[in-house]
Amino acid sequence: MKKVLILTVTAGNGHNSAANAMKNKLETAGCEVKVVDIIKEYTSSLNAWTVDKGYNIAVGYLRPIYDWFYDKYLKYDPKKASTCPPQTSVKSLNGELLKVIYEFQPDVIYGTSYYCGMALTNLRKVYKIPAVTVACMLDYVVSPFWEASIGGIDYLTLAHEDFRQELLNKGFDNANLLCAGIPVSEKFVKVIDKNEAREKLGLQKDLFTVFIFYGGGHWHGGYNVLKTLIKNFKRKLQIVIVNGHDEKTKNKIDKEMSKYPKNFVVKNIGFSREVDLIMSASDLMIGKGGGLSTTESVNKTLPLIVTTKLPGQEYYNVKFLEKKAGAMTFKNDKELLKHVNYLYDNPEVLTKMSTNLLQMKTNGIETIFELIMKQPTADYGFVEKVVDYKKVNKIVNKARKKKKK
Repeated sequence: MKKVLILTVTAGNGHNSAANAMKNKLETAGCEVKVVDIIKEYTSSLNAWTVDKGYNIAVGYLRPIYDWFYDKYLKYDPKKASTCPPQTSVKSLNGELLKVIYEFQPDVIYGTSYYCGMALTNLRKVYKIPAVTVACMLDYVVSPFWEASIGGIDYLTLAHEDFRQELLNKGFDNANLLCAGIPVSEKFVKVIDKNEAREKLGLQKDLFTVFIFYGGGHWHGGYNVLKTLIKNFKRKLQIVIVNGHDEKTKNKIDKEMSKYPKNFVVKNIGFSREVDLIMSASDLMIGKGGGLSTTESVNKTLPLIVTTKLPGQEYYNVKFLEKKAGAMTFKNDKELLKHVNYLYDNPEVLTKMSTNLLQMKTNGIETIFELIMKQPTADYGFVEKVVDYKKVNKIVNKARKKKKK
């Protein structure tokens, strides 16, 4: 039985979604899997809050400041990777991480964040880790600080082949780079007939259908998009809106629906486990730019209209899809309406956008799964019966900061 340790972090939902999707696939194949949130479980509550809630506050309410730092760190000197800012978040977890590795003894370690790759690289400066290590990009941009994983991970999976050269320039070895695409659940790879999907969801089959998908939390853009369309769009339109865990907005829309013009058919959903089906039923999606949600739309070949008012990596995700002619962006309500009207009147453009997205479609989770499954059993025979894990942090951090001669 293959043993796989999955390392993740809670910073938004993407990393955990990718971790759980891989966990489910591996367990279905009979693997023994352990999932660890390395920041939440192995560092202080304040540090965990900063990485999770602090991140949400920054991207939701302090976006200009977040963007300034993000763009600044895109130019960060790779030679300073061992002392880059995120190192402060992982400097206290070395002992606990080494302990779980040596006690669980995985054949493969799979990470969904540069934090994971960074932590493994720090450990490997001092300690032997026989497991094959794999980390994955979850955005269509080479986010800052991936260079801190150089030398510590055996494979970095790329979101797209376009990013290979940039990673080589940072110092990665080409043999360590695998173009797999962003790993999302395989249900988004499955092709479902549009009319069949609409029938299952109870939607009208003959109406142009827009899927508004922003989720909850600090993301409240979905309601504004809905109100913009309701107020200004004059033709028949079917709208499906998913509010995630934002029950307040869902209830607000429920109360308003009876007052909406008769040319609109609105299906208002809170949290949904049928996003794949909704995407299959839709002609167009309006949403934000998370790496996983955009990849889900790519794999469903569903054209996107996305705001440019997005933080860091999400902005670059959208610009990348726009460059590939699978998405359009808008800065304000006027541009949004212009795009919706244009695509409504020009179905051939929608078809071309879908074709462009099809060229980007991958089954990333299957590719990475196959990589994991072909790895050999790791030999932990060298591990001593007693390891003083309390000393590991000091030893590893000293080695991490040591300058090369």
